[in-house]
Amino acid sequence: MSDVNALFDMEDHGEDDDVTADQHDALVVPLGERRLVTQPYDLSLATLVSDIEKGQLLLNVAYQRKYVWDRAKASRLIESFLLNIPVPVCYFAENDDGTYEVIDGAQRVTSVNDFLSNKFRLRGVPVMSELEGKRYDELSPKDARRLASRTIRCVVITADSHPDIKFDVFERLNTGSATLHEQELRNCIYRGAFNSFLKNVADLHSFERILGGIKNSRMAYEELALRFFALYDGISDYKPPLRQCLNQYMRSHRTSTPSKGTVKVFDETCDTVYEIFGADAFKLVRGGQDTAFNRALFDAVMLPLAFADRRIAVERSTGVRDLRDRLLTDSEFLADIGRATADRARMHGRVKSFADGLIALGVPCRLPSLADG
Repeated sequence: MSDVNALFDMEDHGEDDDVTADQHDALVVPLGERRLVTQPYDLSLATLVSDIEKGQLLLNVAYQRKYVWDRAKASRLIESFLLNIPVPVCYFAENDDGTYEVIDGAQRVTSVNDFLSNKFRLRGVPVMSELEGKRYDELSPKDARRLASRTIRCVVITADSHPDIKFDVFERLNTGSATLHEQELRNCIYRGAFNSFLKNVADLHSFERILGGIKNSRMAYEELALRFFALYDGISDYKPPLRQCLNQYMRSHRTSTPSKGTVKVFDETCDTVYEIFGADAFKLVRGGQDTAFNRALFDAVMLPLAFADRRIAVERSTGVRDLRDRLLTDSEFLADIGRATADRARMHGRVKSFADGLIALGVPCRLPSLADG
């Protein structure tokens, strides 16, 4: 099987639908920094509701599924508390401002909050049938007091935890019916000015039109934009794993946005890519036809053009298109955009190959010095 066919076998198994599929390597955290600080609490249900009302405990955060429990299931949870039946642990994450976010157990916490706030009546309780149809304020004083004083074990992942370890914990607890992709998790964990900036970039027609029609249903556009800015700023120092590189970049730029100069480079690079390739710049070629979108090819084309004289590149569009087509028949380049694409040598190799090709065409390219490739 040829190298290019191997690439298509990988894509045909659905990997291409997830632009973060090359981010599943293990995190690299030095042994002495592998710090996860947790604090267990037994919170009364009354305290839980009070903390939600005061904004100390945040329920409606982006990474939580919408509330999906029906009232019968919620009612059985309330009955379990009244019967003192053990309930699974909830996990909270501490923010820098001291507030907590529910990262696992939101369905349970929401059910408790809704019932103690008189938002539903008990339905389908199998043991305490005498409570059927009652709201919290209709319980006997004894039952209401007993319910409010019941406790639930809550484990807080404190802000002192190593951020990459904390991210990994979010992934492990992210086991709902709709598991979040990497960028969806970043959207939740690293909220701020830079995250909002990425969302704005994702809405730009000039960016969307070069992505070959891939859907943005799982924040694919935001992830690709993040990938560009992180690698544009740090391609020389890039070290895998890629997801950790992107996590660290988004975390360190959480409260800021790129400079006007960097944004201008991005905008002009998108326009240049479209002028040269149209919507097909990052698609693999099979049987003479452009088909599957390839993330590594996105790196290989976008970054050299970001550092190149884009006016001259457009003037020599035919040569630049031929360069890309020629590289897509080169076994070494195909390896660099194939498997293990987050590897440092392959990252540098594919970017340098396209940059060297531009220079050979007479297109100045001031790509930073790369150790590999």
